[in-house]
Amino acid sequence: MTPQHLFISTFCCIDHPLDRALDTLSTRTSHMEILADGLHDLLSDCTPCSEHPFSYSVHAPCSEVNIAAVSERMRSTSIAVLGDVLAVSARIGAEHLVVHPGFSSYEQVRDRSYASLLHSLDELALLQVEHGVKVCIENMGSWECCHFRTPAFLPELTDRGLGFTLDCGHARLNGNLDEFLAAGGFCHVHLHDNGGTIDDHSACGTGTIDFPRVMKRLPQQATLVVETRELAAADQSTGYLSSLIRGAE
Repeated sequence: MTPQHLFISTFCCIDHPLDRALDTLSTRTSHMEILADGLHDLLSDCTPCSEHPFSYSVHAPCSEVNIAAVSERMRSTSIAVLGDVLAVSARIGAEHLVVHPGFSSYEQVRDRSYASLLHSLDELALLQVEHGVKVCIENMGSWECCHFRTPAFLPELTDRGLGFTLDCGHARLNGNLDEFLAAGGFCHVHLHDNGGTIDDHSACGTGTIDFPRVMKRLPQQATLVVETRELAAADQSTGYLSSLIRGAE
């Protein structure tokens, strides 16, 4: 793994149109993860992607998508949207689509929500074969409503041939980053930092995650994505992580 293989998520430029975000990040990397939400909605316009010779991955929209919705109409619509995003991801040459595992709005229906999630995973497994883009389900943070917060969920992905995105910041919030690293099986990694209580998406090396130790335990073939809230934090992260990568060579 060499420093130029660090992807940067467009999350740090989410306040700007996609074309401007890609232009801004093009001076920093040729490897990009597009957060396909808000102003970066690829279903509205994906043409800016063809204007740069980037390597792409895509983070599926999450603000209006819930693959664990109890309502079958809402769940099936979410899967339909993700199918469309997979088609666009294939068109721009993305290898991975990161998908949130959804949430249960009420604890009283959590079992039904979980059953909906498993149904959605079955359908996503078929869609990834259809479109040739690996679907990678992301572990979530410390929000009680969310599914997939511990490694115990990983067999549900493995059994279906789905990928796993390890979000280091989310695992830190749940106090199980070491458990996830030990379990392995991830092909895609989100790198950001926090103080252990809030999902800050701050610069790597500024919070409580032991990144020198983490980086040594990441598979060489895994895609590494800097996913910070601010552009300055992305710059700080890439500089810091690149120095760790060089030191390990």
